[in-house]
Amino acid sequence: MIKKRLGREESQQVTRDKLFDTATDLMVRKGFHSASVNAISEEAGFSKGAFFSNFTSKSDLLLQLTQRFKRVEIDRLGVTLAAGYSSEELAHGLNSYIDTLKDNASCAILDAELQLIALRDEEFSTHYYALHQENSEALGKLITIIFSHAGKKPPLECATLAKTFTALSEGLILQGHKDPASEIKLVLNSLIQTAEPL
Repeated sequence: MIKKRLGREESQQVTRDKLFDTATDLMVRKGFHSASVNAISEEAGFSKGAFFSNFTSKSDLLLQLTQRFKRVEIDRLGVTLAAGYSSEELAHGLNSYIDTLKDNASCAILDAELQLIALRDEEFSTHYYALHQENSEALGKLITIIFSHAGKKPPLECATLAKTFTALSEGLILQGHKDPASEIKLVLNSLIQTAEPL
């Protein structure tokens, strides 16, 4: 079977994806500072020249990696919210989402690295917090629907509620909980039970 030769744009996208994946893997395993341009390029199997023909700097890669990482979640939540599911189906979907968090340890570690960079780098923080806010608003809308389904008023504004939920889930994962689902569901159900009626 003859292998189809990739066009220039396709080839560049393959290179970029490999650099993104390698940078993510290095940051998760060794931390941001160990993921140097040299280390990323070498581990991905490319030259530094290949790196710099795709990104202007490590900061540029980081900004694009954050966009890519957060955008997947924002788009997924957006599709769920736009699908016209009943509140009961959305409640079931949220529970299923919580159950899969145990498989997202790498995402929690990467987000912790990105949060630390945002705290120390003003230029990066603007970009990171804008995406984090957008993500939180989408997740918050979903959680708010779950409260409404239970006939309860959410105790916090939707984005703040989502940020609390994310901090809890990521915090438990970073503390070494292999499966944080039961704790997260317990806290969420407690909040729903003690919330004011609509």
